[in-house]
Amino acid sequence: MDTDELLALLVRHRAELRRWLDGEQYADFLSRLELLRAAGDDPVRVRRVLTAVVGALWPVPDTGELGRALHASGLRGHASATAAVPTADAVLAALEALYAAPAAGEQDTTTAPLATPPGDGAVPGPRPDTGPDPAFVPDATVDPAAVLAAARRRLLGEPSRAAAPAGSPQAGQGPADVIVLTDPEDGRRSPEFQFDPDTGRPRDIVVRINRMLLADRDPWGAADWWLGGNTWLGGRPAALLGQVPDALLADAARALVEEDGR
Repeated sequence: MDTDELLALLVRHRAELRRWLDGEQYADFLSRLELLRAAGDDPVRVRRVLTAVVGALWPVPDTGELGRALHASGLRGHASATAAVPTADAVLAALEALYAAPAAGEQDTTTAPLATPPGDGAVPGPRPDTGPDPAFVPDATVDPAAVLAAARRRLLGEPSRAAAPAGSPQAGQGPADVIVLTDPEDGRRSPEFQFDPDTGRPRDIVVRINRMLLADRDPWGAADWWLGGNTWLGGRPAALLGQVPDALLADAARALVEEDGR
């Protein structure tokens, strides 16, 4: 399945996405998909965005048609299969349809045409060449900047503590050891999952992965990896601390880093 086919699949199952993702999860999914517009023709950036997009779909079970198609394509285990750069029309058409998709229980008035499924019809193909005006702007009621702000509020809403001063044991030994997010109201905060509940110090595996994720350079991205759904691990990495082997968490983070070419 290439990237255009993935976008068409998501559009085809937009109603199912709205059933399985709550409002906050759907906004997070859209904010990740929006990044495809900025990825341009850089396959490395496209691969990174697609990894994040697929990660946002973790609430969708494998039992439905959409989940089965994602699972069969290998997207839930390794997003590099969809690293092909998508066409601009496919991205714009998908965003148009997905922004307009109604919440569960509402009538779907989206008129964006979908392509005829290729071959055996298992996976829909790219949208035909009747795409929207290239100047298309998503529904004004859904501001991409507001979506991004909502994603950050979600991260800031997780349990946290005031960031420790540099040089203290709670701050780790290096700038990337502990994620620090800046809250407009509460200042610098460190997500609580990072700390051992007995010692109060950063967990060794968290420090190791935070360094992989370059948490000092991209604290929001690192926090999103820990606190967002991960289809490979089957849940949120932060919630799996102490529940799965540390090596499994490290492998999942390493896969992202390798996909990103760091």
